[in-house]
Amino acid sequence: MTNTPAPTAAPRPVMDILVQRQLDNMATGNGAYLETFLRMVRAAGMDVRLVFAPFQSFGNRPWASVHPRIGALVKDIAWPSAVKIGSRYWSFSPRIWARFALRLLKEAYRRAGGKLVIPSYLGREISALEARIVARECDKQTADITLAEYSSMGPALKLIRAQTIHACLMHDLLSDRAARFRAGGQVIDFDETSLETELGWLSSCSLVFFASANELETLRPHLPAARLAWVAPDAPEYGAIEETASPRVVFIGTVHGGNTEALNHFLADVWPGVRAEEPGLEFHIAGSICKTLTPQQASLPGVKLLGRVDHLESLGGANSIGIAPTRFATGVSIKVAEYLLLGMPCTAYSLALEGFGPVLDDLVVVADGPQALKAEILSLARDSARRAALSAKAKAEARRRLSHAEPIRAIHEELAARK
Repeated sequence: MTNTPAPTAAPRPVMDILVQRQLDNMATGNGAYLETFLRMVRAAGMDVRLVFAPFQSFGNRPWASVHPRIGALVKDIAWPSAVKIGSRYWSFSPRIWARFALRLLKEAYRRAGGKLVIPSYLGREISALEARIVARECDKQTADITLAEYSSMGPALKLIRAQTIHACLMHDLLSDRAARFRAGGQVIDFDETSLETELGWLSSCSLVFFASANELETLRPHLPAARLAWVAPDAPEYGAIEETASPRVVFIGTVHGGNTEALNHFLADVWPGVRAEEPGLEFHIAGSICKTLTPQQASLPGVKLLGRVDHLESLGGANSIGIAPTRFATGVSIKVAEYLLLGMPCTAYSLALEGFGPVLDDLVVVADGPQALKAEILSLARDSARRAALSAKAKAEARRRLSHAEPIRAIHEELAARK
C-alpha cells in the first residue's frame, strides 16, 4: 500500500511594505496606525516584509530599530546598506554618519538658545538613488503586493521590474497636510508638496488604502482606475470595563501636533469653566501626551496625569466622558474610536469626526466651540441616564462600524484579478 503524502499548504501571499522612516516609536499616531494596518493585512491572509529606504529611514542618526509590536507582525525585514547588531540596525553609509554629526551641531545650537527648526523627512520624495536600491531589493524576491507607506515612496514602485500589484498606504494626504498645519498655527517642519505631485507618486497604484475616509473621498475623482479602501482604526477586543463610581472627563492621546494643540486649548479655554461649575469633576489624561504638559498645566485643579495606561479598560465605561476638542487634524482621530469601543460617552468638535466620514456621527455628541463643549460636558456629567444610553449604543454599534471587511475584500479582489 502506497502512502499518499499529505498536501502541503499553499504559501501565503506576501506584501512588501516600502518604508522611509524609523519604526521604533509606538507613541505616535502613524506608529499606532501602521500596527492597525499590519493587523488588517495579516487578517487578510498575507505575510509582510518591510523594505527600508537605505538612507532616509535612519533620519539623522546612524542606528535604528523596529518596535517589537511592529516586528511581531512582519515575517521579514530588508534594510539595504545596513547591518543588524542585536536589536538595532546600523548604517554603514558615510553620508548618514556625516548627517548625524551635523544634527549634533544643530541640536547643540538649539539647546544653547538658538532658534532653529530641525526638519523631519515626512513628505520628502524618495531620492532617485534610494528608489533604485529599494526597487532592486524588491526584485530579488517578488511580492504579490508592493505597497508604499506614504505616497512619497511611490517613485520606487515604478522602478520595480517584477510583476506585482502596486499599492499605497495614505496615512495623510501630504498635499493637504501643510494647509492644515498652517490653519492650526503649527510649525511646518516637513516638505510641502502639491496635489499634482502626489497624484504622480500614486499614478502606478491600483490599490490605495486610507487612514481617513474624507481623504479617500477627496482623491476618489483623481484616481478613477484605482481600488480605494478605508482602513478604520483598530477595534481591539477589550476586557471587562472597570466602571468608575463617579463621572470624570478623559483625554487619551499620543504625542501629535493635533493632540497637543487640542489638549492645550481644552486646558486653557474649556476646563476652567467646567471646574467652576462642577468643582468635584476630575480630568484624567492618558498616554504619551502627558509629557508635553507644563508644570502649570499639570497642577490645574482636577487634572490627573496617568501617563501610559496598559489596560485602557480602567478608563472606560458610562461614567467616563471622552473628549476630542480637535481644531486641526490630519488622518483620523483614533481616540474617538477608542472612547466608543470602551463604552464611553463621547463629545467632540466636528473636525475630530472628519476622518471617519459619516460612520460615527450618531454615536458622538458634537459640540463645536469651547462654550458648546463645556455645556455638553456639564450636561453629561449631571445626567447618568444620558451617559448610560450613549455608552450602550457605542458598545452595540462601534465595533461593527469600524470593521476591516472592506479593505480585506479589496486585497482579495486584487489578488484574484492578478491570477
